[in-house]
Amino acid sequence: MGKVNEAALGDGDTLVQVWTDNPTFSMGELTLPTVKAKIDDLRAKDKLVDDARTDLSRLVDEANDARDEIAQIVTRGRSGIRATFGPNSPQYAQVGGTRASERKPRGKKKAVSKTP
Repeated sequence: MGKVNEAALGDGDTLVQVWTDNPTFSMGELTLPTVKAKIDDLRAKDKLVDDARTDLSRLVDEANDARDEIAQIVTRGRSGIRATFGPNSPQYAQVGGTRASERKPRGKKKAVSKTP
């Protein structure tokens, strides 16, 4: 339940309690049963939201697990393609690998000179 809803429900419960203790109190066409029904409706909606958040969290976790599994399979597949066809093959490039002939050569490190 959100903090805003907790505060509203707490305030609503307090209003209902005071109103119940003072039955002569009135607020125009708004009645005590109407206020109670609105508070119950908010509680029900809060529960639905909490349940939906739980379901969403579970689904996100399942999707992340499935994505990680696919990523591992793709990595294994690339390694297999590289081992079978070679690191410079077009097949290796097709599965997302960088062909050996397309790699940049490592640059030489420049000597750092310290001048006082």
